[in-house]
Amino acid sequence: MKFVAILKDSLREALDTKVLYFTVGLSLLVVLLVGSLSFRRVPLDETMNRLSELTNFMTELKTQGKGERVEFIDFEQTNSASEPWLGDYRYVMVLKFSSEKEAAEVRQTNEVLARGLKNELIGSPLAEKAAVTPLAAEDPKEVRFRIETWGTKINDRRRWIHEPALFFGALPLSVFQLPLNDQLMFITYYLIGNWGAGITMLLGCIITAFFIPNMLRKGTVDLLLSKPIHRVTLLSYKFLGGLTFMFVNTLIIMVGIWLVLGLRTGVWINGWLPCVFVYTFQFAIYYSISTLMGVLTRSPIVAILMSVAAWPVLFGIGIAYPYADSRRPDKLGRSPDEQSKRLANWVYPTVDFLHFVTPHYADLDYLTKRLINRSLVDPDSANAKAVEKDYEAIRWDETILVTIFWIAGLLAFSCWWFSRRDY
Repeated sequence: MKFVAILKDSLREALDTKVLYFTVGLSLLVVLLVGSLSFRRVPLDETMNRLSELTNFMTELKTQGKGERVEFIDFEQTNSASEPWLGDYRYVMVLKFSSEKEAAEVRQTNEVLARGLKNELIGSPLAEKAAVTPLAAEDPKEVRFRIETWGTKINDRRRWIHEPALFFGALPLSVFQLPLNDQLMFITYYLIGNWGAGITMLLGCIITAFFIPNMLRKGTVDLLLSKPIHRVTLLSYKFLGGLTFMFVNTLIIMVGIWLVLGLRTGVWINGWLPCVFVYTFQFAIYYSISTLMGVLTRSPIVAILMSVAAWPVLFGIGIAYPYADSRRPDKLGRSPDEQSKRLANWVYPTVDFLHFVTPHYADLDYLTKRLINRSLVDPDSANAKAVEKDYEAIRWDETILVTIFWIAGLLAFSCWWFSRRDY
């Protein structure tokens, strides 16, 4: 009951500043915006034509407009599959040259080209089986091949190319035509998880930075200390109250986005939900710093500034650690080019020491990426293995324990200082 009473008092402070209304409203607005996204399955012919446009553009840049051009025509689906990744297809690839001589030279190697195209198709996700047959071309500047494919190596919607659109299809974003799982990773981890979480934590630091100094104002602290509650209990409850506000706000936006993306795409990113606790845990690092500064200085401005100043330091150490680890001599190849990537010998122990003795903020970012990635890709895929390899240097038991030690240590010092001061 004491905790609930202190929590209500903190809630009243947040409501009085109107900032809480803003953060909750902003979270709901983001959920609504994400919920307005739609994802259109891009047909194979459209995908191939976009690929040919990109290929032609790159060729023109290299040859100043004199190179060959690629076109795909006469697309036809030869089975009745309802999903594009289950379809069998027949179409014609046309190579257009600037002169008859160039086309004739290529035409002499038709069979070799056909075998190469077949191998390239079978090696791609877009064909399980393929057949490529040279065709006669009426235009002497053209070379044509009939291509037939049966099935694809894509077995669900997540890996197929989709086109996103905002406002329920009113604003197509064709430039972002990508596999659906890549788009969902961008939205959840990079857009919301990195930028969104950073902004939310900043606002959370601003809101909660006033809780402790306001409690320590003359008159307020006298009233609280006159009640039968221990000072350590009082400050601990105030700290938990700040974490509760962050948790609730994070819960609204995370569950909201999980729900709307699941309904809009049919892909339920269940690894996204545990990230609520990870982001709250990250915020606890900064809030413990804010609490200590609030107790020492009674100034919300100092509490905010010190919390914000800690972010680039912890983030920089977190980025430097895996970077340096990937360039350790025993992890590089033996070739001179690989060994040239080695860093100075003093860098490795320095980075290891700084990483070990500071809260592992960036490691927790990597944890959220792993959780989300496991919901979007096959754990045996090259993508999943690459993500796991990127962060193999991180020891999660160390990350959790060292970070808890820092949070508990800063809170314990704050409680000790608060308990010995006269107010």
